[in-house]
Amino acid sequence: MKLFLYLLLVSFMMGRSSSAVAQAVYLKGYVFQLTNDTLWGEIKKNTKRDYDNFVKVSYRKNAGNEIKTFGPKKIRSYWVDSLTFVSRMIDEEMVFVKRMSSDTSTVMIYEAQTQYDQMGTIKIGTDYYIEKPTKEFIKVKSKKALSYIEETKAKHKKIEYADLGIKEK
Repeated sequence: MKLFLYLLLVSFMMGRSSSAVAQAVYLKGYVFQLTNDTLWGEIKKNTKRDYDNFVKVSYRKNAGNEIKTFGPKKIRSYWVDSLTFVSRMIDEEMVFVKRMSSDTSTVMIYEAQTQYDQMGTIKIGTDYYIEKPTKEFIKVKSKKALSYIEETKAKHKKIEYADLGIKEK
């Protein structure tokens, strides 16, 4: 009976450790540096905790190579798993934001995630921003616009400024 309980405990612990390791994977991608050079290789993506992808990026040329970690002040953007994260200034701080619209969209929409403390519990908040052609970065506050972005994002449709009640220039 003791052997059975020991084996059960060991198999449980092995299952827990392998699931913890599976949270972050290296996928094909690239880092676009401030010097306009592109580093092609593998990018670490946390599949269980999306917030980590907004904080820093870990890059390696391929398995076994040195891992380099970059924050939003050190690179322009990075691409992994069909997602583009770009460096932008929000509230006087450089952060990574996830591009939600395609390069051909009239309206460039970004998602930002922030971590905050709510009565002793760490929470993750999501905000959306619009980047105008003038490079002005505007936080989306209207509930109507936010729900429209969420709905349109789910349908993979193109979003126009007029749809959000924003003047283009």
